[in-house]
Amino acid sequence: MPPLSIHQAIHGYRDGHRLLSSSVSLSADSARAMLVLSDMSGPAMQPGFDEYLTGYPLPGSELFVFAKTWYAPEMQRPGCVWTHSLLLSREQLSQTSASGLLSKFRRPQQEGAETAATTPVEVEAGLDTGKVGGFAEQPAAAALVGAVLGQARPVIVTVEKASQLELSIICLWEELWLTARARFSFCTGALMPRSVAGALLDLQAVPRAVPSSQFRKSAGAALVLDLRTPGTVDAWVELFLEGATRGDSTFRSWLDAAVGADASRGLVPNLAPIFGEWHAPGSSARSALTSVLSAKDLEEGARKRLLGMAFDRASTESGAVGRRELLHVLCAHRDTDLTPMVPMLEEQTKRLFDESRPDGVALVLSLLGSELTEIGERVLRAAVLLLVPNDVETFEDAQSPFLPTIVGANPELAKSPILWQRVGGRANDVLSQLGGAELDDEARGSVIDAIYSSGRDFSVDAIVRFGGKIALLRALSAFASGQLQFSWQWRTVLSAQPNTVLEWLESLSSPSLRDLELGSRFVSPKAAQSRLATVWKSGTASPGSVAPRVAAFGLTLAFWEADVKSPLLAACFQPTYDAAGSSRLEYEEWDWLKEQAPSVSWYRDWDRCERLAAALARLLEKRNASLEAVFGIVCSRPAIRKVAAILDDERDTRPYLKSLRKAAESSTTGTREQRDALLEDW
Repeated sequence: MPPLSIHQAIHGYRDGHRLLSSSVSLSADSARAMLVLSDMSGPAMQPGFDEYLTGYPLPGSELFVFAKTWYAPEMQRPGCVWTHSLLLSREQLSQTSASGLLSKFRRPQQEGAETAATTPVEVEAGLDTGKVGGFAEQPAAAALVGAVLGQARPVIVTVEKASQLELSIICLWEELWLTARARFSFCTGALMPRSVAGALLDLQAVPRAVPSSQFRKSAGAALVLDLRTPGTVDAWVELFLEGATRGDSTFRSWLDAAVGADASRGLVPNLAPIFGEWHAPGSSARSALTSVLSAKDLEEGARKRLLGMAFDRASTESGAVGRRELLHVLCAHRDTDLTPMVPMLEEQTKRLFDESRPDGVALVLSLLGSELTEIGERVLRAAVLLLVPNDVETFEDAQSPFLPTIVGANPELAKSPILWQRVGGRANDVLSQLGGAELDDEARGSVIDAIYSSGRDFSVDAIVRFGGKIALLRALSAFASGQLQFSWQWRTVLSAQPNTVLEWLESLSSPSLRDLELGSRFVSPKAAQSRLATVWKSGTASPGSVAPRVAAFGLTLAFWEADVKSPLLAACFQPTYDAAGSSRLEYEEWDWLKEQAPSVSWYRDWDRCERLAAALARLLEKRNASLEAVFGIVCSRPAIRKVAAILDDERDTRPYLKSLRKAAESSTTGTREQRDALLEDW
């Protein structure tokens, strides 16, 4: 790794304390702060304090200043000092060690001070360039660490000389996580308490010879520490010191991940026991989670990060199973308010499904019926929303009672036949839940399609209550395609909705004969004839054998139209006539026609063929239909003979019959069989 190029500055006396040399230009606020903190740290020098170190985040910039100050007795004016400052960016602070920085300090001289710092200084990169080893004095170090990291107040420690705790202070600074290190301010030899940006430095060593009464007013908010009366050492302090002594950065790295950018140093006492449990022999993600949950007075951000770290560890240790187990524990945990953690827990639930859908479904199954907290219910809901229809297949009978609630939360599940094959006798409950959901027509239609394609029998009334007209329209399509089996319940419901049936018929771009046959069971040809005639013409336009019912329905409409050129006459008369002749017309089908085809005589009203032929003959004569039109409507020999006989029986219609026969004699219209039938007995 190439060396780091770090800016530097020299301050000293030239008609007053001032900046003499620098490799970087600073803002006015930053320059003013450096000028103050590079000057002598008190009104008068004390023995043993002629050299000291200062570190602080530079106001008005993103830089950290690490400086060394020397008393300058060679100057004629008393109280003069030299200060050599190194200005590090956050990135540089993370890439170099304190020992590497200390080796670059040089005491300025009167001659050459103005040019001594005009270019950056190069410092070897790497945190492993040597530790300062300042924690050798364990009792003093323990007291210092406990005071600085055990609470959030500034700390003032009394010392005999500046060098007494210099290495310990530097080592403590170096052991901090990066975000705390970049914000930590200190001075190893403050002749009087010092401040930066209006706040006391986090840690400063002052001469014991200076009575505390002299700085009580300016430093009343600080914790004053006297190392001559050491107290009990907390377990977390020992843990911290052990890691620092070994040169182990695990604690520092773990803290950096756990506390985040905005956490105070006072969090360490709560975090250290968690760290201890985290790295204890035989520890696991589960035990680490327990330590996080049991920690008191833990900041919300830190707890959230620690939970995330526990999930990552669980995933590393046992994959998706570990993540699922932690989620299950948290869903039942009641001793800690986890409400702020809900978004994170919902994200962990999503990650579980992404990592292993079977484990995600297993989480749902394990939570159903469990004693859950409000947080647990929200996690369960998040998991339910991630379910897809195939997941429902894994539900056992014990979980089936929860399906209505699950579908109510995740209506997408109801769009698959798989769900409806699984719900069994709870279909009505599921439909009731869906009825309260805000589903648009398309969504309701998808649910209805899934129900019909599931192959299961469900309450028709419940389906119609849920789907309304959509359920009826989709049912008609399902009946026409053979997907649904017809039942008397459906007949009852559809018979009461003729307008909906007609709407369905009209929605078909080209209705089939099967569609027409289905529709004829629920609508009457004696109502909305114009609309029905349009549908029947479209449906009977294609070649094919027209069933008696469809033909009778269409012929009724054709007689209503009274138009010999109507394609309905051509498509429907002959099949209806043939069905009547072979007694294949049902009562309802003949009931449509009997008013249009009155009996010829009172004693022959049973002859349906005669009545149909008579009705047609009267229409043909009235409209003076051409031979081509006649042969287009009446195709068989018996039917032609019957129509001709009807026309021949009445004096008023004989001339029309005669005109048809003359046309047939001299024309090739129709078939030979048709012409022969018309000319027979003439």
